[in-house]
Order: sequence, then C-alpha cells, then structure tokens
Amino acid sequence: MTLPGRTWTLPTYVALAAAAMLGLLAPALVERFAWVPLLLSLPLLGMAHGAVDHHVPGRLLRRPLTRRELVLLVAGYAGASVVLMALWWIAPLLALALFLVIAILHWGDGDLWFCEHVNGRSAPRSFASLVAFVLARGLLPIAVPILVDPSMALPAFDDLLGLFGRDTTLTLSVGQRLVGLAVVAVVVLAAIGLSVRDNRTRFRRAVLTDIGELLLLTVFFVLTPAIFAVGMYFLVWHSPRHILRLMAYEPHQRALLDQGRNLAALIAFHREALLFTVVPLFGVALIAVALAATGASQIAAVSLAVIASLTYPHAAVVAWMDHRQAVWRAQLRS
Repeated sequence: MTLPGRTWTLPTYVALAAAAMLGLLAPALVERFAWVPLLLSLPLLGMAHGAVDHHVPGRLLRRPLTRRELVLLVAGYAGASVVLMALWWIAPLLALALFLVIAILHWGDGDLWFCEHVNGRSAPRSFASLVAFVLARGLLPIAVPILVDPSMALPAFDDLLGLFGRDTTLTLSVGQRLVGLAVVAVVVLAAIGLSVRDNRTRFRRAVLTDIGELLLLTVFFVLTPAIFAVGMYFLVWHSPRHILRLMAYEPHQRALLDQGRNLAALIAFHREALLFTVVPLFGVALIAVALAATGASQIAAVSLAVIASLTYPHAAVVAWMDHRQAVWRAQLRS
C-alpha cells in the first residue's frame, strides 16, 4: 500500500517546530491563545477523525452492515459516550484519570498503523517492542506536558473538574515530577533501542524516521506550553494520521489519494463525516449552556469532557481495526 507519506508528515513536522519556536519567542502570545488549537480542531479534524467510526466495520469486513448491526453499533457507541459523559457529574476525578489512561494508550496505539504503512517502520518483533512503542508515543503528548508545565496543565484540570462540582486543587511535588519524567525517559529510550533492533534491515527510512519523530515530540512537548502543545498535537498529528488511515480504506477517497488529489480526498472525507462532526458540537454547546460555561477556557474544558467521553468507544473501534488489520501482528512473541 503506497500512501502520500511526505504530504502527510512534513507539514506536521513543520507545524510542531513552528509552534515550539513560537512558544520560545512569544510565550505571552501562546499563553493568551493557548486554547485556540484545541477549539480549532473540533470543527476541522478533531471531532471528524472519529465521525465515520460507524462505517469502519463494514469497510474492513468488506460487506455492508445490516440495518440491525448498524443500529446496534451506533446505539452502543452513543450509549457508551452518554454513560461516560455522566461519569463527569458522578465522579469527575475518576473520569479525568480514566481519560488520561485511555488517551495514553489510544494516542500511542494511534501512531502504530501510520508508522508501519506510511513511515515504513517494521512491525514490532516482540510484545516488549509493542508496549514500548505505544507507551512512548502516548506518554509524550499526555504525561510530559503535565510534568514539565504543571502550572498551566493542572489549573486547566482544576477548571474542568470545577465545572462538574469538584472543588479541588491538583498538585505535583518536584519529586513526583522528576520520577514521572524519569519513567518517560526510560520508556522512550527503550522504544528507541527496540526500534533499532526491529528495523535493522531498513535503518535509514524506518529507524531514523521513528527515532526522529520521538525526538521531535520530546523536544516539542518540553519546550511548548502544555495546553497549546496538546491542542496542536491533536490538530496536526493525531487526527490527520487517523483520517489518512480511514481514507485509505474508502474506495473513492483512496482513488483521490492515489491520484495525488489529497485536498479533494479530505473534502470528500469531511463531507462523509459532517453529520457526526456536527452532532457532538451541538452536544458541547448544550452542555456549555447547562454548566453556564463562558470564555474560551471553560468552553474548551467542556469540549475536553465531550472528547473524553467519545474517546472510549472510538478507541475500541481503533483497537478492533488494529486487530482486523493485524497491526499488532499475530506473530508477536514475549
């Protein structure tokens, strides 16, 4: 399968590098507009990247779902999201903790297909290699911003929890931060070492790209203010990579990609994803009104809660895709 690698990777690398430079040169400006990337991602790519999940089973099974199967799928997806959204009112701290854990696993796993099929990385040769890859790619965008920039990340969590009635102030001691960063460093170094082993026969393309991306993500999340960094990552890294994966298995969009018409393929994808992009946005608006949320930070906090609730069923769909497409590889050995 040949996919437009450079078209999809180079703009992402440039965007993250530019965001990091902006954070260094104009920190006040970045802090002022910290929530903008996350808010922009909602109508552009963020909500859309999970908006065609109901089409995924039929495409990978290569047969249309029956009406009953489709109703059950959509009802189960929506029901799980509603239940998990309710958890924010019942136990907001638990909801936040679960979201962070699922986000680490999902964002880490979300890079695996792209790295294998677009970057040319070899499939993991062992269970340890798979775990190291997923944890490294997940901890960098989730744990590092919290550990490096707690003065911005933790108040954002406090605001989010406060919207749902949990009046608390989250803190991290210097010792906790150092231990956390040490754990992340060990995981990233393990992922690099195992990547070298897995890709000995394709060093130049696979190893250098794999290690280069890990180093880019590390530098980006260390240098860039937490909220702005996570929003940029979601907007220009995680969501576009999954959208490319979805387009690769939709015949019309795949044909456009093969012709080099990437923008036309994206437009076709967004046309298909429109309904279930708009519906969650209405959900965000209704919940924001119900919670009397005002201002960019509070609306973004509500959006984060909605994204979190949709992440669980979305992550389950992606995991099923990985299983169906043998992304984890049946020959893994521990």
